[in-house]
Amino acid sequence: MTKTAESMLPVAIDDLSVAEFLKQTPDFLIRHPDLLEFLEVQQGITGATSLLERQTVVLRNKNKHLEDQLDNLILAARSNEQIMKRLQHLTLELLRADDLDILLSTCQDVLRGDFNSDFVSFRLFQDKPKGKDMPGLHYVKSNHTMMKAFDDLFKDLKPVCGPCPEEQLNFLFRENGSRIKSVALIPLQCNHSIGLLALGSIDAERFHKGMGTVFISHLGELIATAISKHVE
Repeated sequence: MTKTAESMLPVAIDDLSVAEFLKQTPDFLIRHPDLLEFLEVQQGITGATSLLERQTVVLRNKNKHLEDQLDNLILAARSNEQIMKRLQHLTLELLRADDLDILLSTCQDVLRGDFNSDFVSFRLFQDKPKGKDMPGLHYVKSNHTMMKAFDDLFKDLKPVCGPCPEEQLNFLFRENGSRIKSVALIPLQCNHSIGLLALGSIDAERFHKGMGTVFISHLGELIATAISKHVE
């Protein structure tokens, strides 16, 4: 049998005890407004009007909280939808790329346009092909002196966001290093380490330490897979 609320109370507590307790602690419901939601109050009883008003306020606040939660869920859904559209656009552009130069150039254009990155930089682990040189792209050895600073990044294989030391900024973004206030560092991995993708912003809050990196991780996996098709 299901126990009623009254049967669950200690035997010593009866109506008179509850009434006496409330008389001695008149601010009890003020300190515990959540209880007002569960009380049944009839109009016409002395003092009931103010209690009903308090119940109305409690329920209104609860309703506002639920509305805010719903609004946040709707905003998150819309944001996720936009992200999926951008990823789809990038995927289609990468599939159309006939060679590595076009692919990397496409990445830079899309990442700047669709993903609000002011600067995009690649560091790929392979010998520089003859005659191949383009802004934001540099071929380096995996044991390059400056790449040692990113050992933890390749060990964890997880993107890192936030500010970056000046020396690293200059290595990644060359003459634009001094303009960048926040970065997203993305290891490019597909069976083996391919290199590093760095997104830079002049906005210190664009890539902050507290932001989620799940989406950026997917972005890195997509680009690394595409690059792997064009490099040995």
